Amino acid sequence: MFYLFKLGPVPLSQGTTQVQVYLRISESGEPAAPVFESDDVTGLRTLLEGVEAAEVRCEPALTAAAEGLGLMVEAPPSQALASCAAIATFLAWGQRGLSGLGSDKALLFVQAATEYWDAKPWTHWDDSQPFEVAVTGPLNHAFEGCVFHMGDGRAGLALYFKPGALQMLMEMQARGQGEVATQLPAIAVTLDTSPPYAVAALTAAGRAPRLPLPLKTGPDGIGVPSPLESLVLVAALRAVARLSPTQREVLSNVVAGDAEMQVRVRAPAPRVRN
Repeated sequence: MFYLFKLGPVPLSQGTTQVQVYLRISESGEPAAPVFESDDVTGLRTLLEGVEAAEVRCEPALTAAAEGLGLMVEAPPSQALASCAAIATFLAWGQRGLSGLGSDKALLFVQAATEYWDAKPWTHWDDSQPFEVAVTGPLNHAFEGCVFHMGDGRAGLALYFKPGALQMLMEMQARGQGEVATQLPAIAVTLDTSPPYAVAALTAAGRAPRLPLPLKTGPDGIGVPSPLESLVLVAALRAVARLSPTQREVLSNVVAGDAEMQVRVRAPAPRVRN
């Protein structure tokens, strides 16, 4: 059985024109080549090429077009939903200039972000409390980390390269130097609320209802973490997700090429919230 999905609207790279992305995914999660069209009927007709209509089911969001084409509508199975979420994530990464990290990193971030989101560490700690994050292996460094959750629904984890950076950040923000503060060397992952199509696909697949976006900041502005730094972020997300007020130190391992990297996170005392 094949399941048909729609993602979008997605802006085209060459301009402001937006299109819909249509997917055909097998029940085991194997995708066919995506189709880019401006309307549902045309998109579905293209996806039907080479398959029997009796072997196809449309996701509920495509009900109107499916009925017009005589196709059945059915909720997709979990493997097809997971594949759709992965494609949506990587598509959104392409819009943000992150596709160079690879689809394998996108999957790792989705999994780690879901663990982090479900744990909600910001209910115990706030963004003014530094975490000790010690990395050993192919990369050796002691980071100063913090968890954050903002009023607009975004959340995430930041790892600063220099000790005392969090205190410097708060002092800069207090002086109204927010833009200067973003130049502090750090790697981070933000769980973003956009684009809507990616968030919807992740939510439908039972993943965190946020798009994980890794980034790197410094004097040269905002950039993309290296593959190794990305793995540090993945391991740190998973480690922080396992922390609790009674379990304030966690070790997380991640494979980096032929070597194993260890990320040990020590949390401060939780901040009581009324």
